[in-house]
This record gives sequence, C-alpha cells and structure tokens, in this order.
Amino acid sequence: MEKYVTLEEFRDVLSRRFSDEFPAVLSEYEGVPLLPEVDEVVRELKTYDVREDDCWVVTYPKAGTTWVQEIVSCVMHDGNLQAVNERPTMFRVPYIDQTIPARARQWKNMPPIPKIVAEMPSPRVIKSHLPGQLLPPQLWQKQAKLVYVIRDPKDVIVSLFHFEKMFDPEKAEKSFADLYERAMTGKVMYGAWWDHYLYFWKRRHEPNVLLLRFEDLKKDLRGNIERVSLFLGKNLSAAILDAIEEHCTFSNMKKNPMTNMDTLYPDSIKTGRTFMRKGNVGGWKDWFTVAQNEAMDALIKEKLHGTGLTFD
Repeated sequence: MEKYVTLEEFRDVLSRRFSDEFPAVLSEYEGVPLLPEVDEVVRELKTYDVREDDCWVVTYPKAGTTWVQEIVSCVMHDGNLQAVNERPTMFRVPYIDQTIPARARQWKNMPPIPKIVAEMPSPRVIKSHLPGQLLPPQLWQKQAKLVYVIRDPKDVIVSLFHFEKMFDPEKAEKSFADLYERAMTGKVMYGAWWDHYLYFWKRRHEPNVLLLRFEDLKKDLRGNIERVSLFLGKNLSAAILDAIEEHCTFSNMKKNPMTNMDTLYPDSIKTGRTFMRKGNVGGWKDWFTVAQNEAMDALIKEKLHGTGLTFD
C-alpha cells in the first residue's frame, strides 16, 4: 500500500471518508448488512485470485483482529521484529474489504484495496471481517490458511460501542442500549455475530483453518503464538516465540505506533477515545444491565444450542 500512500497520507484519505460517511446507513448484500461499496468488493472477491501460500485473518469486528493479525505477521516474518517495526500493521496486513470512496482514492491516485492486495508479493497476510460465505471461493478451493478469532459476544458489543463512539461521539453517547438492540437482532456491520461465528466453528477441524479464542489468548499468549507458528508451518525457536510474545502484549502494542491504529485517528487520542482501549475479558459487566445480560444469555443459548460452542 505504501506504493501509493504514506502512513500520514493514508490517515488523511481515511479522514476524508469518515468525516462524512461514518457511521453510514448500512445496505444489505445477500442478507448481510454492509457499509456502502463493500458489496462491490464482495462481487470482485467471487473471482479473486487467492494464492495457496496466503494467510487470511478473519474475525467478526472487535473480536481481536488487530492483536491476531500482528501475531500472524510476526510469525510470517519468522520473528524478525526489526522488519515488522519498520512498517505499520495496516500495510503489512491490508484490510481487503475496507472501502475508500473513489473521490478520496482519486485524491492520491490510489486503487481499490483488493487491487493493492493483488500486487503484493507472496506470502501475503490479508485481513477481512466478511462472513465466510462472502469470502473468495478460491480461499476454500486452494486451501489457503485461515485464522479465525472468536470472542465473548458481550465483550464484542461493548467494544463495538466504543468503536462507534470514536467517530460519532454524540450519537453513541446517547444510548448503549441502541447498539445493544441492533447487535441482538444482527442489524450491525457484517451481520449477526452468531452466524459469523458458527460458519467457522463448523469448519474448525478443516486442515487450513485455525480457530482461536480471544479469552485463550489472554490466558496463554505464548502457547497460542506457538499454535499459530505450527499452523503456518514455522518451527520457531523458544527465544523467537518469547520475543513475539513480548512484542504482542497489549501494553506494548498500544504504545507501538506500528501496531496501534490510533496513529490513523489523531482526534481520538486527543479526546481519549482510542482504537486500542483495554483489551480485557469481562468488560461487559460494566455496561450490561441485569435485564440485558439475561436476554443475551437466552440468545446465546438459543443460537448456539447443540453446536458445542460455549462461552464462560
């Protein structure tokens, strides 16, 4: 991506988008709520050229994407953290379904993100929030590696709330209950969390799929980094795994401008509404009412019954 923009220029391009389009009215594609123009990306992905040595990091929004994409990037760089720290994570791991309106791209003569990804040398690490059925069919046909992350949906809702607050604080401050209700009915970006989760949960035993839990990463970061390493065919030494673990702690990532995307949103830093906030487990307890918690528990029980997927 740096072929077209520097980090500062990319920030300016994004600001031109978000200044008047976020949060945008969602449209639907095959029943999935998406931001405007993402449907065009999905259509392109139907015939997109996936490579066998690709690694796709796929998550529901706010489920641990930034954390896991950095882990995967470090492993794919064989633990060369000097090289990793020379490029921002959004350049090392492009967000393929990120849309930037044509007028903003034309300002820097910047092509759509899928075209930029197509120009990247192998092996590529690619990020997406798309539900499984909207990902490129070639991803499954060519058995490219896919790392998927699941997080307690209660914490996801709270994290989504703070994410929206970054861009529209006046609207978000009015009602956590509004986002809660939208999330309970699946009327949020990328659709219902349960549909998103279950698609990959059912494929978790396929050899090209690695399913991680956010909560397990919190309990045993080092062990899960080693799982990622083995999944990607890397046999990294204990010393390298230790170094990646230290690099990928929440506190170190938050203060590292190459990993913390707050660098793209300087206004958020001034107001204290940051992209990387706490990264905790159980933060929902500070936001959910008793009634909301009981309703969410009932929904989880209904949607996940018989699947084997549970949350502590």
